[in-house]
Amino acid sequence: MTISNDKNVYELDDGYSLSLENESVEYLKIELYRNRTLICHTSLNDNQCSAITHRLCDGRNEFYDLLIDVLRSAKSDVRVLDSKHLEITCTIRFGCQQSFTKVWMFKIQLERTLSADDGKKDDISLDPQDWSAIRSLGHRIMDDMVDYLRDLRLRPAWHQIPLEIRKAIAQTDLPIYGQSASDVYSEVYSHILPYPVGNIHPHFWGYVQGTGSVVGAFAELISGTMNTMSWGGHQSSIYIERQVLSWLKVLMGFPDDDTSSGVLVSGTSVATIIALATARKKFSNRIMKVYCTKETHSCIIRAMDLLNIGKENLIFIPTNSERQIDLKLLETLIDSQSCGFIVGSAGTVGTGAIDDFQGIADICMRRQSELWFHIDGAIGAVARCSKRLRLLLSGFERADSIAFDLHKWLFVPYECGCILIRDGKLHKATFSQPTASYLTLMSGGITPSEGEVFFSDYGLELSRNMKSLKVWMTLKTYGIETFGRIMEQNVDQAKYFTQLLQQHSNRFQILATGPLNIVCFRYIASDTDLVDSDIQNKFNKHLLITIQERGIAVVSPIVFDNEKFGLRMCITNHRTRMSDMDEFMTKLIELTDEFLDLEEYSCLKNLTK
Repeated sequence: MTISNDKNVYELDDGYSLSLENESVEYLKIELYRNRTLICHTSLNDNQCSAITHRLCDGRNEFYDLLIDVLRSAKSDVRVLDSKHLEITCTIRFGCQQSFTKVWMFKIQLERTLSADDGKKDDISLDPQDWSAIRSLGHRIMDDMVDYLRDLRLRPAWHQIPLEIRKAIAQTDLPIYGQSASDVYSEVYSHILPYPVGNIHPHFWGYVQGTGSVVGAFAELISGTMNTMSWGGHQSSIYIERQVLSWLKVLMGFPDDDTSSGVLVSGTSVATIIALATARKKFSNRIMKVYCTKETHSCIIRAMDLLNIGKENLIFIPTNSERQIDLKLLETLIDSQSCGFIVGSAGTVGTGAIDDFQGIADICMRRQSELWFHIDGAIGAVARCSKRLRLLLSGFERADSIAFDLHKWLFVPYECGCILIRDGKLHKATFSQPTASYLTLMSGGITPSEGEVFFSDYGLELSRNMKSLKVWMTLKTYGIETFGRIMEQNVDQAKYFTQLLQQHSNRFQILATGPLNIVCFRYIASDTDLVDSDIQNKFNKHLLITIQERGIAVVSPIVFDNEKFGLRMCITNHRTRMSDMDEFMTKLIELTDEFLDLEEYSCLKNLTK
């Protein structure tokens, strides 16, 4: 394509010439010619023009005027680089009598134009043809995400996805041909971002789900950009994971050397499978019974199923008045003819109860070769960051294995958990396998046979993403001391809410509290003997659903004694404030008053003082 007579063309050096058009509603069009033949072009919107000039120009009109001024003043200020980039240089004058000058430089990437007789086609790549455009989109996304976190309190805690949005997502055809990344992001912005489960919101207290952090989100961007496969070898992600595991060993009281081992995994469910498999390896596949309470997380049962450890080998131990595993009954029920895997909970799912780890460790010491002491620390293990809460977790240093999550109370973005195992050699022997020839370790290079760690030898996965960077950046940025204070803050908020419930004992009954951050409660009529329990349960279910659907907060259901339906609050949230407890209590009272005026609950109204 040659230059038409109606174009405004500016001559450059070396036979190049430039055409600018700003008549479009949305774009500034730039065309580069060589010997009057079009070779490259691009179209820039307002955001792109602003990003390219590092915000010197506010949109395409200002950018157009700037380019015209530069081209008219000195053509040497516009250079063509490798036939695909324009480098623009301009001088900015400022200060009194404009006595100061600064050279401003920026680049524009152009898309190559193929001529009709060009016999060769460019190779296909997923890299953008216009890096300036994708940079502009990246800036837009980054700005939107920061605003998304900044403005959380302006949005409801949870918002149901409208039917038309669900249909739009569900009925999208398989994309045979791609569309612009900007258009795809626009769909994300309108159809996905407004409808999360809500765990990053300050009023999300329903489940033990972490809130993440700004720095963690940045780390995910970096990890996604690197896209490294962290199975092992000589690469930065492995060194970062080794350092993170060293820190976690120190935090949990494990030996900070090669005698103990660990690996970052998706979460405590996978960590539990690794711990059970390692214990079974120690016991040489002899019968192994698993001892835990019914308060223990169900991932234990799933892990047993996957490892073909029969359910007949699961022994539930009753709890004491503190909802801890009853140590006397445990010792009585341990089968002396088989090996045992004893689970202690560092914060049970229902109430946050913490077992007596020193007592469990003492029992295991008496049959060290036949008993394995495992700690399920999915919720509370990281509370060892707090000097105050660490006292509740004495005995961690005596465990054979600890499974815990970093994406909950340590606020690392999902997903990230950890398993630590005291016997590092046994751990590796459980999972390492003969490698295929393409994974052969060499005397040097990426896969050296000496000095490097291959985490694929310590878990289920060969293909692993880089979980370590988001942990490393989170810990380095905020520090253990800060996390400890946030955890103490959450525990104090739970205690304060418990006091508020006690102040309104004519309406609310506390079903359970633990030493950590969980409060279970329900609405209750003053004289429960005169109330049908089904009506009261119906009232509380209605209360919970309304709290969620109106976006007031997110709390979860819980049932006690197989008959009492209650609401469960678990504060694992660095954004929650003490004032949120007062606000929530006010809303609870307003809702109960509103419901008591409904005919279906009229029998409760006269019984609430």
